[in-house]
Amino acid sequence: MQRKWLAFVFAGLLAGTGLMIHADAAAQQRPKAGAPKAAAKKAPARKAAPKATKAAPKVTTVPAGILIPPGANTLGAHAALYAAYANDVNGLSVGSITTGRGLTVSTERIARHLNSDRLALGIIAYGAAWAASEPEFVTEVRKAEATMGRDALIARLRSDITFARSLPGGEQAAQSAARVVLADAARIQTQGDAFKQAAYDWQRFAWAKASTADSKARNAALRALVPPPPLAAPSVTFSTLPDANPTSQSRQVRTQVLQRGLNISTPAAREAIVLTDPIRPYSPIDRMVAVAALTAIGAPSDRKEDTEALMRDPRLVSCVNSSRLNMQMCNAATKQPYERSFCLAEHPLGEIAKCMAKVVR
Repeated sequence: MQRKWLAFVFAGLLAGTGLMIHADAAAQQRPKAGAPKAAAKKAPARKAAPKATKAAPKVTTVPAGILIPPGANTLGAHAALYAAYANDVNGLSVGSITTGRGLTVSTERIARHLNSDRLALGIIAYGAAWAASEPEFVTEVRKAEATMGRDALIARLRSDITFARSLPGGEQAAQSAARVVLADAARIQTQGDAFKQAAYDWQRFAWAKASTADSKARNAALRALVPPPPLAAPSVTFSTLPDANPTSQSRQVRTQVLQRGLNISTPAAREAIVLTDPIRPYSPIDRMVAVAALTAIGAPSDRKEDTEALMRDPRLVSCVNSSRLNMQMCNAATKQPYERSFCLAEHPLGEIAKCMAKVVR
């Protein structure tokens, strides 16, 4: 009996101790009386701060898309983007570079154009501007508009990019676009070859072999790819490029406008281009001819969305974008100026020339 009583007392003590431990634990989990409730609301405020930081750049950063002046003919404005690149390429001079800084400036001047949308759409627009100078093609497009109706014709051009080239004069328009693009590509490749050779020749000079301390800033600048400043006077003529006109006199005027706006290839160089094989269907050339058809009916002025959709060739955009990425990686790996000359030759020049040379295939 005595043993049972002792066991009962001992169990009671254990139960009391357990209750005390539980009560202490619960007290520790409850907020202290002195802590204001507002303290618990501070956590969401701290979490919201990073969101505000991320959203801020969206307000201040310049959009990556193509900036077209209000009211501009979108074909001419986009062609001017390519003209700006081509004129900068034409202005390169290996002989004028005598310092690492000079080479950096030349590289950045070309690299700023390598936004894939800007340059790729500009190439299509420039070829289309030349295709639209074929009078027979322009006349036939306008006949198709009279027969089908403007909206139906635009819808057909967007759904089948080969349709425009199937019209009378369409093949001549395609060849006109192909010649100017291929002639420019050859000129760009020539500049690239000159800088590639310079990468070997400059190794004789101390400035070309000296390791530079500006690699971090230089690579950051190339990654930023700041777009070109506002278009210079020679390129502005593209922004006001008139819609195509079938008369021979206006064709001559239009051709002169195109030639004045871009000095990279000569008429003789374009005429020397021989197209040994037929232009492949559904190539970027077909897009150029389709955009030229839109130009013949004045669509680049009031149907910009349709025009720009036809300009966007996925393969050409991807090719130009690849050139940009390869240029950035190449420059990041360089340590001496003569190595950067190879990067300039191989990617912003050589790769772009190859992208353009593929438009017929």
